[in-house]
Amino acid sequence: MKALKLDSTYRPIAVIDALEALVMCLIGKAKTIESYEGVVINSPTRSFSLPSVIVLNTIVKFKFTIVSCNRKNVVMRDRNICQYCGKAFTTEHLTMDHVLPKSRGGRNIWENLVAACRKCNQKKGCKTTRESGMHPLKEPVKPKPSILRHIDKEQMSDIWINYLWQEKI
Repeated sequence: MKALKLDSTYRPIAVIDALEALVMCLIGKAKTIESYEGVVINSPTRSFSLPSVIVLNTIVKFKFTIVSCNRKNVVMRDRNICQYCGKAFTTEHLTMDHVLPKSRGGRNIWENLVAACRKCNQKKGCKTTRESGMHPLKEPVKPKPSILRHIDKEQMSDIWINYLWQEKI
């Protein structure tokens, strides 16, 4: 099980193992804000509820993180959907297409890259969207960094929603 870690301003900073969160609370580095119902850790003399949200006693200096502009992240941003035909594919069956082709001066930046199936990518070729008549379903944008990027949906707790501010799940 996982726990959401907040700094003393209640800003989400990490997702950690729930046992690690319990230890942080026991040694006085954090306080439990929310616990998993019915999940208890027993010692010979005491019982402890397993925390699902903890808040640190200190402010953590904000770290700006950058999301790398690569095929895997472009496909993740586009939620495994070809931006031309709208069909869902596995990650292995999607390519990265330049909206403005590289041969026409298109760059490898978030705003110029979309996930595309092989068929659509070949059909569009080195043409612009106007020439091919193929336009992305959504305008490609640079994603915001999120502490939840590498967490499986099954590991997320519904309790966290109240503490995530404007994070996108």
